[in-house]
Amino acid sequence: MSAETLAKGHSRIGTVREIAERWGLSSRLARAAEFEPAFREMLDCAVVISRRARTLAGAAYAAERRIVLNARLLEQGREKDRDATFIHECAHVLADLAHNRSCRHGARWREMMRLLGEVPNVRHRIPYLSREANAKFIWRCLGCARAYHYVRRPRRKIADCYCAECGPSRGRLREETPE
Repeated sequence: MSAETLAKGHSRIGTVREIAERWGLSSRLARAAEFEPAFREMLDCAVVISRRARTLAGAAYAAERRIVLNARLLEQGREKDRDATFIHECAHVLADLAHNRSCRHGARWREMMRLLGEVPNVRHRIPYLSREANAKFIWRCLGCARAYHYVRRPRRKIADCYCAECGPSRGRLREETPE
């Protein structure tokens, strides 16, 4: 993958094989060696860092042989989150290539996660990548004070929306500025 084909804000940092060696994860990935040739193909996938991602920890594109990781995972002290996300995305590529179809977060992906020594969690709980931490827009219910956090400006008008808990009569919303 050349620099010209990378999306804006993305930079290639190596292959899965190179990154696994650098981060000490090669032995974990080797547990899936029985899934040849998918295993070999996964090791040759490009690993790309996204500086634009806000709440996305990672993404896997098996057809493109590419894994994308959030740049904030590479910051000092975030190795545990980085490694878990990397393994999660490798499991996607492995499952998809081994079964010749997108496995999403289904049984085949969960099986691959367990094989790689991870709990098959679908949603990450990384505070610095949460909607709350990255919100550019906050809508708050005037009835119960529940906050709705948005990373991008919602397409709908605030006047046309209401709180899911309070309903249309009590749940009018107002916009706040994030701190």
